[in-house]
Amino acid sequence: MRNRAIAVLGGRAGNAGSSALELADAIGGEIGRRGYGMVTGGDGGIAESAQRACVAAGGQTLGLLKWNRLDDATDCTTWALPTSMDLARSNILNWAGDGVIAFEGRYGTLGEIALALDTGRPLVVLGQQPFLDARALDAPTCRHFPDPKPEDAASILDGLEELIAACAPAPVRPGAALFADQAAGAGGIGLRRAVPEDLALFERAFRDAEVRRWWDLPAEPEHLARFQHERCLPFTKDGRTVGFIEYEVDSRTDTVRPDVVVAAPEDRGRGLGSAALAAFAAAVFAAGHARVAVLADAANTRALRCYEKAGFRHVGRLRSYLPGPDGRRDALLLDLLPDDLKSAEEDTK
Repeated sequence: MRNRAIAVLGGRAGNAGSSALELADAIGGEIGRRGYGMVTGGDGGIAESAQRACVAAGGQTLGLLKWNRLDDATDCTTWALPTSMDLARSNILNWAGDGVIAFEGRYGTLGEIALALDTGRPLVVLGQQPFLDARALDAPTCRHFPDPKPEDAASILDGLEELIAACAPAPVRPGAALFADQAAGAGGIGLRRAVPEDLALFERAFRDAEVRRWWDLPAEPEHLARFQHERCLPFTKDGRTVGFIEYEVDSRTDTVRPDVVVAAPEDRGRGLGSAALAAFAAAVFAAGHARVAVLADAANTRALRCYEKAGFRHVGRLRSYLPGPDGRRDALLLDLLPDDLKSAEEDTK
């Protein structure tokens, strides 16, 4: 039987304070006592403290080294694997464990936390992360312990165990792109993959007051670059790009969750968003997926009309679900099944 392994993230020497090192020592010992292996970057600081305690408690450690020098491994590394991959080593570290524990660190640790969140890894984040918006940690695959103590080591590992049990590993990366090619819909609507030149589209959308009302995202390139990925599909009307759909995939329930934005005010109210969603859903169902679902702000009547016109049906309400400057608001859950899409298409004929 394969032994469980826990990936440990955290700052190297100088990037983690003494309290974080004491916590790493306590948790490393708990990992070793449970008979688990530990995977780290093999550096000093958090990794060294956790590894030393793990080995002392009878555990074993694997260090994924940035370079090709075995001598870079600390003396408490049971197995050293030189990757010669520099920062790309973090991708291996992300997938190497059954779960991930992130300690105090700086930009390298921040990037590894973001990678674990993006890929849906069972993740425990410890302490305050000054470079990370706390809202990012509000994810079903993540648990945050804002003020952990060494004596909390067992409960922290128990929390990670619960996440590991609840987060079945996906056969492919959660959120991976569904479509390799462009898709076409009725009425001159087309979907395509995002390209760097689409940054102007995102800027135009997020400088509009109506879009900003529902999306808490600054209209600055460093923030909008988040849309330049494989799961963002700009859509066109007769060859002119008018908006985009960003989506994620829940492989456990085989549900695809899109968000749609029509960039310019003059293009809203013309059914373009509904037509793009219908083309998107048709491609989703053609690829064999079961459901398309959205959570919409109950006060966003324009978005609700857009979803309803595409064939989405109301299936529930989450009360006081969405935070906002004026208090929490209700969210409506709508979903779309293949037969719903066929009915909507027939109604428009």
